[in-house]
Amino acid sequence: MNRSVYPVIGAEISLPFYLTGIGTTDPEYHIIRSEGLTSHQIMFTTGGSGILSANGKTYPQTNGVCTFIPPAVPHEYYPENGDWKTSWVVFRGDSLPQLMRLMGFSGIMSSKQVNTDELAHIFSAMLTLAGEYTKAEKCSELLYAYILEAKRLLSDNADAANDHIGRAAEFMESGYARDLTLSEIAAAAGLSEQHFCRIFKRNTGMTPIEFLTKKRISEAKTLLTDTDMPVSEVARAVGFTDRSYFTSVFRKHEGFSPSEYKKVSR
Repeated sequence: MNRSVYPVIGAEISLPFYLTGIGTTDPEYHIIRSEGLTSHQIMFTTGGSGILSANGKTYPQTNGVCTFIPPAVPHEYYPENGDWKTSWVVFRGDSLPQLMRLMGFSGIMSSKQVNTDELAHIFSAMLTLAGEYTKAEKCSELLYAYILEAKRLLSDNADAANDHIGRAAEFMESGYARDLTLSEIAAAAGLSEQHFCRIFKRNTGMTPIEFLTKKRISEAKTLLTDTDMPVSEVARAVGFTDRSYFTSVFRKHEGFSPSEYKKVSR
C-alpha cells in the first residue's frame, strides 16, 4: 500500500529545517534521478529488498537498512524481487546543509541491518501530522528526532566507535595532568590519529583536544574553589606548563581569569 503526504509549505520555511514529503511505498519501484533530489532524504526498508546505485557504488537495501541520500547526488534504485517496501522522508532548510555536515552526514550513507523500531515510531508520528497545516512546527520537532535517530543508526560500526571513544576518554580522564599528545590519545583508542579525530568529533561534537581542555578546566575550577593552591600550581596540576596560557584558556571558557574565579567562587 502506498501513502504519501507533501505538506503545503508556509511559515515553516523560516524554520532551520522542515518536512517536504513523507510516505510509504509498497512495492517500491524503479527510480532514476539523473540530477538527484532537491531535498535531503532518509529512507528505511520495511520488507523485501532493493539496490541503490550511486557514484559507481551499490548499496543493498534489505529489511532493517537505513539510508541517507543528500541533495543533488545522481542515483538510481530498484527492487530486487518485486516486493521491496520502503518508508521515506524528504526535508529541506536554509540551515540544513551545515547542520547535516556537523552531525556527520556526508555523501550517501547506508547502514547495516539495524533495529529501526524507534525510527519507525517517529516516522509514524510525522506521517500522522504531516497533512495538518497547523502542525508544521511539531513536524519539524519530530523531524529533528528522526534525523538524530538516523544519525545513530548510520554511524559506522557504532558499537566499535563507542568502545574506541570510551577508551580515549578514560585515558584523558585519568591522565589529564600530564602533557598528553594527540598521538598518545589516538594510540590509547587503538586508532590512527586521522580516523580517531573523525569518529571522536562525529560522536561527541568536539575534538579530542577540546574534550581534554574541558576536563582540565573542570578540575582547575575544583582546585581553585576547594584549595588554597596558587594559580601557577593549579595550572601545573591540571596539565598546563605555562601559567599565561592556562589563564588565557581559562578566561576563554569561564569569562574570568583563574584569580578572579577563585575570588567569586568562595
